[in-house]
Amino acid sequence: MASRPDPGRDRALLAAWLAATFALSAARDLRVLAAAGLVAALLFRRGLARNLGRAARSAVAAAVALALVSALYLRLAGGAWPPAGPFAALALRAGLIAFLAFSVLDRVDLLRALAPLPALSRLLAVTLAQIHALRLIATESRDGLRSRLPRRPRTRDVLGNAGGITATLLALSARNAREIADAMRSRGF
Repeated sequence: MASRPDPGRDRALLAAWLAATFALSAARDLRVLAAAGLVAALLFRRGLARNLGRAARSAVAAAVALALVSALYLRLAGGAWPPAGPFAALALRAGLIAFLAFSVLDRVDLLRALAPLPALSRLLAVTLAQIHALRLIATESRDGLRSRLPRRPRTRDVLGNAGGITATLLALSARNAREIADAMRSRGF
């Protein structure tokens, strides 16, 4: 019979993750970030490929895009390409922090770990509900746009419809937050 997850261990892992994220957010040296990445890969071997893929798709892609735009702007403004080191450190740091987050969240039962902290439990419930609601409305919006066009929607089509979708998302988000808060209040939270 497998043992039940230990909420104390989960809380300790969450605290270590927050401390590591805080420390890594200040790191700028590529050697330090690379060493931290190797340590993280050794510590979180289980699910390594999946979590590296998640980090690459979510954080590294955005960090690289921002770094390229910033470098291009600095090139246009200053006439010379800036050094690549700070941009590489930015992308590596973002990827490492995202990898740690995905790896820790794979191993932690958040609801059980946050059970002694009712305010954080409520915040987690509201956040998860909002993510679900936003994901649903985004999916429905995409499907609706596809059904109205005879061809696959292009970026211009998506951007043209973004205003209405954004307003809907914000209204739905506010309504869901009120409903969740009312439901939690009625249950004594």
